[in-house]
Amino acid sequence: MKNRTRYLLWTAFGVLFLILGIARLALGEGSSDTTAGMFITSGIIIILFAGSRAMRQEEGLEQDERTRKIGAYGITYAWFLTLVYLFALFWLENMGILALSATDVILSTILLTTISAKVFQWWFFRKGDVK
Repeated sequence: MKNRTRYLLWTAFGVLFLILGIARLALGEGSSDTTAGMFITSGIIIILFAGSRAMRQEEGLEQDERTRKIGAYGITYAWFLTLVYLFALFWLENMGILALSATDVILSTILLTTISAKVFQWWFFRKGDVK
């Protein structure tokens, strides 16, 4: 019952954000729709996460020392790759070779980090272990 109450509270919190965003959009308050979009997006994400957590029946795969080690190494490699990527973007921008907007940099960095973390973990699992 304790988890159910927690998921209901998170869902209510998400619905509140969603309603605030829609109301702000409908009333036309502010000079841009950015804040309304932020509230709507946050509300939808919170509702989706709360719903997926509530529907989960079991805890998932049993984690052992090897699984945790592979996960940690995969994430570490992904963060290092992201730092190298940002360093390269900085120098490409500084030398005038490439000019990206802040939105492009943020989106590409998020995608690179999340996809590379999964790819590195998959690679380590196929390899068998981290050495």
